[in-house]
Amino acid sequence: MRVAVVNLTAGGLSGGYRKYLARLMPLMAADDRISSLTVFVPGATQSLDPGLDVRTWDAREPRRRFAGVVRDVAALMPDVVFVPTARHASFGSIPVVTMVRNMEPLTVPFGGNSWGEGLRNVGRAWAARRASRRADRVIAVSHHVRDFIVSRWAIDSARVGVVHHGVDPASAEGGPLRDARPTLFTAGSIRPARGMEDALRALALLPRDVRLVVAGEVDARCDGYAAGLHRLARALGVEDRVTWAGQLGTQQMAQAFRACTAFVMTSRAEACPNTALEAMSHGCATISVDREPMPEMFGEAALYYPPGDTATLSSRVNVVLADPAEHSRLGRAALRRSTVFTWEHTRDRTIEQLEQALR
Repeated sequence: MRVAVVNLTAGGLSGGYRKYLARLMPLMAADDRISSLTVFVPGATQSLDPGLDVRTWDAREPRRRFAGVVRDVAALMPDVVFVPTARHASFGSIPVVTMVRNMEPLTVPFGGNSWGEGLRNVGRAWAARRASRRADRVIAVSHHVRDFIVSRWAIDSARVGVVHHGVDPASAEGGPLRDARPTLFTAGSIRPARGMEDALRALALLPRDVRLVVAGEVDARCDGYAAGLHRLARALGVEDRVTWAGQLGTQQMAQAFRACTAFVMTSRAEACPNTALEAMSHGCATISVDREPMPEMFGEAALYYPPGDTATLSSRVNVVLADPAEHSRLGRAALRRSTVFTWEHTRDRTIEQLEQALR
């Protein structure tokens, strides 16, 4: 099967999506079921595996970029085109598979965002819906996403398959590295849909020796939300107990997961969150919102609280802090659960979806 993977974007790819491409594309290219794999990415994208057939285009020319890519893809005559970015493009009679992996524009397009960002989310949701309706097959990155696509967009369930992202097993190098003080860790791009105010409000209800580490950079057009988080920390009297770590590299993230007493997942809108998978792969005891897809991801490897219910969140944290047996149970359950989400599984399910599009 000859496959073209076309990443239609305005020029940017998130860190999580880059990781998806970097891990999955070499596995697919090496699979016997695929005779050729060509990956199209914006020119500004950092290089992928040098063994891949990667084609780029100039993302600074928005009017012409997609038309040129379509011509280049057609010249390759692939059997199927995979567009993981939920953008529509027609490639004549060649079947197209798209993927939906961002739920914020679909479920909380405004949700604390500025009007400008909210309207951008509306546009993203429209593009994803259009791409899903016109594609021969749709990949949803969780059952939560699939249920939304089928029920809200009235897309035939037979055309929608579920393929979770994968996660690398955590390196055992260095072993456990717990901080001397009880430490909560949360991570993700800083934007309103992350709900990080829950962690700050819960921190104010916890013993004074508990601290919070927040990893992630402020998304474009979300400076107002970030400033509000800092004001909230000052108003709650927890400013000196919060570390704003900024964007962390792979090794720094691994160290933060290993050092924390518990990982806190506060996000309001997720599809298949990489940070959740990484927390499990590091054996973190986790307290998460009970909103889907978190239970689908964590299963029994987390304690849950309703979004915004910081009293319940703080009580769940206290359980983990006070009960070593429960802390250990959650860590072991997380490690077991993480083995379900392998990149090899992602490869196999993705190729199956491409094959179904051909049929």
